Amino acid sequence: MWDIAKQSKVTHAKVYYWFKKYGIKRRSQSDSSYVKQNPNGDPFRIKKKLDNKERELLISGLMLYCAEGHRTNRHSTQLANLDYRILKVFIKFLRKICGIRKDKIGLYVQVYRKFNRNIARDYWSKILRMPKTQIFVYPHTDKRSKIDGQKSKFGIARLQVHNYKLKNWIDEELTNYLNKF
Repeated sequence: MWDIAKQSKVTHAKVYYWFKKYGIKRRSQSDSSYVKQNPNGDPFRIKKKLDNKERELLISGLMLYCAEGHRTNRHSTQLANLDYRILKVFIKFLRKICGIRKDKIGLYVQVYRKFNRNIARDYWSKILRMPKTQIFVYPHTDKRSKIDGQKSKFGIARLQVHNYKLKNWIDEELTNYLNKF
């Protein structure tokens, strides 16, 4: 409503009055933010008709998300792992089945504080074929961690797509798939 008031050069109260008078439904704050961030519609296109190989990729992506995903975050789809092959499969799922653009996928890498963050960024960029600008590397700050307990000098990587509608779709598909058994 604030944007409408600004464009119409009237007060917010006036716009509120119009909405009430004419019975115009208001969007929730969440929906308003979503439309503002995605003016051209959803930044993904779920593929509806799948061949056998794509169906296999859908199931693989859902199972990886079920096993390795961070499912409690309501606003984004996240999957973390040390194994780049798992991340590659999930990226393929996001791109081919969900229709996510490459620039919407972020990678967050947590490395042990004594390891070189630039080396970790270079590694993940090369192995996942992602631009370095989409890879955010930060140090693991837990003082109890010891260098000999680290599994990888390149850190643990978490793929992330910020879009609650995509997250909801994946959650629904996972639930539907699991309910078949």
